[in-house]
Amino acid sequence: MSSRARTTAAQSPVRLFRNDWSRLTPPDLDGWQPTRSVSLVIPAHDCQRSLDLTLAALRHQTYPSGLLEVVVVDDGSDPPVTLPAIRPENCRLLRVADHHTGWGRSTALHVGAERSEGEILHWLDADMVVFPEHVAAQARWQHVSDEAVTLGYKRFVDAELPTPEQVAESCAAGDADRLFRLDGTEPHEYVERLIDDTDQLRAGDHLTFRAHVGATAALPRSLYREAGGLNPELRLGEDTEFGYRLAQAGAVFVPEPRARSWHLGPSHMMTRGEALRRYNRPFLAELMPQPRYLRAAAQRGWAVPLVVTVVPADGPYEMVRTCVDRLLAGDQTDLRVMLVAPWTELTDERRSVLADPLLDRRLLAATYRSEPRVELAGQPPQTAFPAPYLLELGSHLGVDADTVRRLVAVADQWQVGLVRVLPAGATAPDGGLSLWRTSARSRALRVRRPDEPLDEVVAEVAGRRWVSGDDFGVVDLRTLPEKSWVPPRPRLVVRGDGRARRAALAGVETIPVGGIRSLAHATRFVAGRYAGLAADRVRQRVRRSATTPTD
Repeated sequence: MSSRARTTAAQSPVRLFRNDWSRLTPPDLDGWQPTRSVSLVIPAHDCQRSLDLTLAALRHQTYPSGLLEVVVVDDGSDPPVTLPAIRPENCRLLRVADHHTGWGRSTALHVGAERSEGEILHWLDADMVVFPEHVAAQARWQHVSDEAVTLGYKRFVDAELPTPEQVAESCAAGDADRLFRLDGTEPHEYVERLIDDTDQLRAGDHLTFRAHVGATAALPRSLYREAGGLNPELRLGEDTEFGYRLAQAGAVFVPEPRARSWHLGPSHMMTRGEALRRYNRPFLAELMPQPRYLRAAAQRGWAVPLVVTVVPADGPYEMVRTCVDRLLAGDQTDLRVMLVAPWTELTDERRSVLADPLLDRRLLAATYRSEPRVELAGQPPQTAFPAPYLLELGSHLGVDADTVRRLVAVADQWQVGLVRVLPAGATAPDGGLSLWRTSARSRALRVRRPDEPLDEVVAEVAGRRWVSGDDFGVVDLRTLPEKSWVPPRPRLVVRGDGRARRAALAGVETIPVGGIRSLAHATRFVAGRYAGLAADRVRQRVRRSATTPTD
């Protein structure tokens, strides 16, 4: 075994760029002596016949039996499942009801993870017949990286099933590939197409986690805990949602074609795809801001926002309020603001109300106490996990209506981990905005040395880009007259005859929309209407348009 294979990620982590796992060099399967223990967890529900075949195949894994435990978790089967005579050496049975009040595959996997002890967790469904090197092929990647999430391969079988004895004999003889006729099986087409289209996921984007399906996958226990574990409240789609959170934790997804298996029967997605998608969508949309099509409805609140914005409450009340209200008035409504200050200092002892040294902070607390998209936080977060983006900006900055949306678009277009914005007149990053990708920041925090600047490590693992504040409508509010520190006026988009007009209600501005072209015009109008006022040319544009500054 090579020295690299013996060195764990905790001792010498390899810095991977995005999802390019090419720098990892796992040991060869031939002659390899593993050192890390594996807990293979199998959720089971009313599947005794297929479970018997799965355990018969696992009887002959090449992974050392002293380092492998198999945990079958019975999720309320009737009659209860039992362990057959042909099974792995170290195999035990748990029942969900003895450890958890929930039910379903996700709960069973979570119970198995919590009640097992291996350094590596390996999921396997109870209708899988795996080849002898299946566990070893995946676990070798976790021997060289604590960020590796491996994905096994499968072929879907629609044929008469063998007996457990036949499976065991075939695996012992090295003939597992002859259990079924290959031309009578189907690949996991969607996953394999995604893998093939992205150079084995090495060129994958921020949606690579879609390849994570739970029938056969492995990951370090430390990463499982860092990502928060499986969600026992989900009944379906739990593998996709957990894959999303693994991505935000900085995981790298590695397809392993040598981890072969037969899947006994078609998947639910093959037989009931439309019904599954209909069921999964509202549950996944609540917890996953990506892919964006899950959240087609605008102006909605979600458990996990797309962007978490951190603003220090360290300036005059009017200026901080203007900064926050501009964020809330933007066209990226899938956003949450963390207003950071030592709020616990706001006690209620007798004081001179108007001469209170904490008056500005009290006014901010009163302003946003009932706003669901604003959180009064005592400390800024290390990352936005599980949200995919963290936006940091000073309370002296004001953004345009489309600034946040455009910054996210830049991050996704270039797949970078950091987008930095310098507003007019700023000469250092501290004077601008920073949009951090959570997956990149999570990985950077894990691998950086104490003396390294975080932004440099993020650039190393995901890349970064700089953009101009002038181009993105970012202004320094301190350069404006204090009378301009006011919230943006309400905006309302209505259908009309193609001409901008005022609503009957005073102070409400309307923009007519009459189709795609008109909508584009309205979007440009809004962006220009609420552009920053700091730069001279912006002020000149405002004067030329003969409008009164409203932000």
